[in-house]
Amino acid sequence: MKKETLLYIALILTLFNTFPIRHAVASDTVIQVSPKIKAAPLDKSFNVTIDIVDATAVYSWAFNLTWDPTVLTVTDVYEGDFLRRVGEVYTTQFHAYIFNDKGYTLVVCFFLGEPRSASAYGEGTLATVTFHVETEGNTILQLLENGTQLLDYDILELPYTLKHGYFTYSIPKLYVDPSSVVNSSLVPGSTFEVNTSILNADAVYSWMFNLTWDPTVLNVTDVYEGDFLNQAGTQTTAFDAKYLVAGTICVNCTLVDHDAITANGNGTLAIIVFSVENYGKTILDLNNTKLFDSKLATIPHVSEGGYFLNIIYDIAVKNIEASIYSVKVGDILSINVTVKNNGNLAATFYVEIWANISLLEKVDVTNLASDDQKTLTFNWDTQNIAEGKYVIKAEAEILPDETHIDDNTLIMESLIEVAQPEQESPTSQIIIAVASIIIILLVAVMLYYAKRKRSIKM
Repeated sequence: MKKETLLYIALILTLFNTFPIRHAVASDTVIQVSPKIKAAPLDKSFNVTIDIVDATAVYSWAFNLTWDPTVLTVTDVYEGDFLRRVGEVYTTQFHAYIFNDKGYTLVVCFFLGEPRSASAYGEGTLATVTFHVETEGNTILQLLENGTQLLDYDILELPYTLKHGYFTYSIPKLYVDPSSVVNSSLVPGSTFEVNTSILNADAVYSWMFNLTWDPTVLNVTDVYEGDFLNQAGTQTTAFDAKYLVAGTICVNCTLVDHDAITANGNGTLAIIVFSVENYGKTILDLNNTKLFDSKLATIPHVSEGGYFLNIIYDIAVKNIEASIYSVKVGDILSINVTVKNNGNLAATFYVEIWANISLLEKVDVTNLASDDQKTLTFNWDTQNIAEGKYVIKAEAEILPDETHIDDNTLIMESLIEVAQPEQESPTSQIIIAVASIIIILLVAVMLYYAKRKRSIKM
């Protein structure tokens, strides 16, 4: 049987896990994915190479490369220069088996009828693998021991070590920076700045975006160009910002020279100065975003807006007092709850009063002014309440965007003790009964003698 046939059989058996699996052996020879980390945007293709370093007398090779099939698919695999080598004329046999549904490719290559002297040494590329990005995500580009093999001319295994690669989805992103401006000191009349920035850009020639906000809360007073598009500080840009409608501004910038060097990486597109009109909150919505390359082709990207809030919502339960702390079943007692608005706007909320795990009452508080407090009175009718000790708790509603919530709940220090009404003792009841009988007898005797006396007179 020809040597190339034996090589092919050995490699195919290795790839499909029917050849004896060897343990990894320490070696200077390295098979690796290059580059170690690769990034690409959605729906784009990219290449990685499977390289070999410090090889000795390699006559054939095979590898098994795996990845997450939900993130990537392989569209092509083609032979590298390692066995053929530049300046030499060697014949090789190359096969690539792609299994995108399971996320792996099996690749084999060997000399076809070449002498021992053709064996390859040193470094080079075994193969180039072309991937296509299917979805956002990350995945290891892993070379497996099972299915990877180096053989010499005599079909003896050569030792090696493996180094894997890594893919990360790095589509450009436009975003508001900082993403959240939450500051109660930004009172009406004050100003602040936010940037619209870009991350992971690649060959950007022009950009534009719209920014939208609530005009009753904020207003834009100025817009400046950032340093992203003119990173070197020597290129000419055309920058423009204009209002579309109240609460919406359109900003765009482009390089003027078609031979200009396009912008890459991270940077600031524009600096936007806001003035605060009122207390409130608003989304800083980044929309209608566009990136273009030097041929004015659209560059895929994502965008992320921001948020502004200068309202403080902080409702506190300050005190709980009861009119009496020891009652009989059926008594009515009053519980006073004092609440305070520590925020900077009038607030509407409810307050609940609890006895152990039973809700006694819920009261609405409407438009309590900033820094004001109010005392609420709850009347507790203990009719049909079991005797025992009761923990009284008041809870104020947690308002949207309220962050200081530890003081929304307060438990009364003293317990309310409810007891059954006192009942009269049996001795007392007997005395009362005997007294009643005596009284009845006395009345009867008096009536008898009164009646007899009338009869005698007659």
